[in-house]
Amino acid sequence: MIPRPTFTLALLLAAGAAAGVFGQNHVHLSGREAASKQVASAEAPAPTAPEAQTPPPAPPASAAAAPPPASPEPPPHMSAAQEAGFDAWMIKTYLGCWKPAAPPVDSDPYVAQVRVAFKPDGSLLKPPKLVNPPSDPAQRPQAKSVMQAVKACDPLPVPAQYRPFYEQWKTKTIHFNPQIAAR
Repeated sequence: MIPRPTFTLALLLAAGAAAGVFGQNHVHLSGREAASKQVASAEAPAPTAPEAQTPPPAPPASAAAAPPPASPEPPPHMSAAQEAGFDAWMIKTYLGCWKPAAPPVDSDPYVAQVRVAFKPDGSLLKPPKLVNPPSDPAQRPQAKSVMQAVKACDPLPVPAQYRPFYEQWKTKTIHFNPQIAAR
């Protein structure tokens, strides 16, 4: 009778050879192992046709050579004309939301500058910031009206032709000139 460990080894070797696991490599067995293999092959049932034709298992997905990740394309940029068109559209939109306070008599015109940050959908990412607060208390109502205009236009309805250029308009500084609003 054949000891069990040798019999198991012989079965594994026979199965590996039948499945083509060893390929062109040669397995050399000692005399005792060769005899065990002959006995094991006599006792083991012959493989059926489907088992003999079964292809070796595919390598795991992680072992397959994955293509290198594609470098992301840089975001598109607006031409100078497109940027000028976007700025004109934005000013016109904000002027439509602005109800300027009456300027103080005998004072220099105050042009408020507001820094805004947008989300891709045109809504404000964070509260607007008045970049140049007025030093004259009489001009504070104008500054307040500008901040109200920015909040009244939220969300800004960005036209479809400018949406792909979000990286260029995600932060802007808007100049609220009362002389332009008066036109």
